[in-house]
Amino acid sequence: MVTEKEILDYNPWWEDAESINADEKIRSWEESKMGFVPGLANQFRYDTPPGSHVIYTLRGPRQVGKTTIIKLQIQKFLREGVPPWNILYYSLDLAKGGADIVRLVELYMKMAGRRRRGRCHLFLDEASAIKDWGTGIKVIVDRGMVNDCTVVVSGSDALNLERARNRLVGRMGDIRDDDYADKILLPMRFSEYAPLLDGRIGDAAGGIGPPDKRRILSELLEGRIDPAVGKLYAGMNRLNDALGEYMLTGGFPHVLHEKITAGTISAKKYSDYLQSMIGSWGRVSRNADKVRSLCGELAKIQAGSISEANLARESRLGSHNTVHGYLSMLDGLSVLTMVYRYNARTKAKMFRKSAKAYFQDPFLFHVFNNPEEDPGFKPSMKFMEAEENAGRMVEGVVASHLIRRSFDNAANRQTFDHTNHVFYWQGKKGREVDFVLSGGGAEAPIEVKYRNQIRRDDLRGMTSFLNASGARRGLVISKDAMEERGDCLVIPASVFLMLV
Repeated sequence: MVTEKEILDYNPWWEDAESINADEKIRSWEESKMGFVPGLANQFRYDTPPGSHVIYTLRGPRQVGKTTIIKLQIQKFLREGVPPWNILYYSLDLAKGGADIVRLVELYMKMAGRRRRGRCHLFLDEASAIKDWGTGIKVIVDRGMVNDCTVVVSGSDALNLERARNRLVGRMGDIRDDDYADKILLPMRFSEYAPLLDGRIGDAAGGIGPPDKRRILSELLEGRIDPAVGKLYAGMNRLNDALGEYMLTGGFPHVLHEKITAGTISAKKYSDYLQSMIGSWGRVSRNADKVRSLCGELAKIQAGSISEANLARESRLGSHNTVHGYLSMLDGLSVLTMVYRYNARTKAKMFRKSAKAYFQDPFLFHVFNNPEEDPGFKPSMKFMEAEENAGRMVEGVVASHLIRRSFDNAANRQTFDHTNHVFYWQGKKGREVDFVLSGGGAEAPIEVKYRNQIRRDDLRGMTSFLNASGARRGLVISKDAMEERGDCLVIPASVFLMLV
């Protein structure tokens, strides 16, 4: 049960505003020396008109930094002069039900009393640990307890968050037309990661903002190369070094920090992440050993189409329906992302055909690769030495970045479904194109060939797609080459990833 003592323990700034600077998350962020703040942190609106409420959800994989950006926002509020009693933080990881949320807000309102002045900001962390957290939010909204409040509800279990949000239809509050309630914090993109490793990369890319990236990438898909691309290409050696690091550490800030400071990634870092995931699986009633086995099988076939029946047999899950449920759960926990096959005639996904599953981030891949042995940094480095393995990893990185790009460009982010925008294609002769971007009546085929030389045979799938779809041009992602190849523009992966 929530107690006044616990609330006071979680909110030391009520007594001393400077205490936020001693917070463990704040200190860890400052000690990392990277100073990285995700752009998502600036996408919350805290200036809603008086009297109204807003409910945001903040989700993402474990240990990606959700609590850190909350604590940084609290620190920012206090430095800007927001009254300390206007800010409530509470971690619900040990709460037992939605009733604890109601009690928490009731106690907060009583304790803060007249000390609150104006709009309040309530941060309810790890809410997805409670199956019925949506019921608790519904009650406090219906009772008018959060009028003139912004509420941020965070968690790692997207499935639970989504189910609970369905109970809150019409109760999310004053969400503006250019805003969206469901915020997703994912590991760093390569374009965020690379400048942290090498400041010269940041200098080269410093003038390329989001609108420029959209324009430049659209031009690349039409075969035109902006001068900014040439500037990035001139620093390709540094970019390739950074991409090599990214494929080992992924975009998790705490993993990158350890690699920078220690020169390696400890076995404990892998096992800690695995154990945190096992805790999440338990909360959604999944067998940890079976999930780990499934993830191991998925790591073996990343970049290949999956058969749920084969996965059921290899991972000993029993049936394809069980596998389907586990895949949905892993997607909901931001471990995997699914890409469906594209029908060039109907311009839509094909549900009945095999999909592809990619790990959301390279570090997650390494955590689950080779599940019969403990994961570690040296095995990951050895794995990446093989050109084929590096190519599979780059294809997964491109998949996650294309999906994020499609989300950024979506007209309605609240209803965005990436499976309607990013696909793969396979023709009658088995020839494939790794990705097809579809939107606005246009199709953009993208093929990943992460090797030193692009052979004619490497472009057969692209040629078949152009003939089948009527699309005019394609983009090929290489390791080093940047050149024109017939109806295709070839561009290095590290340069391409700086633009998505």
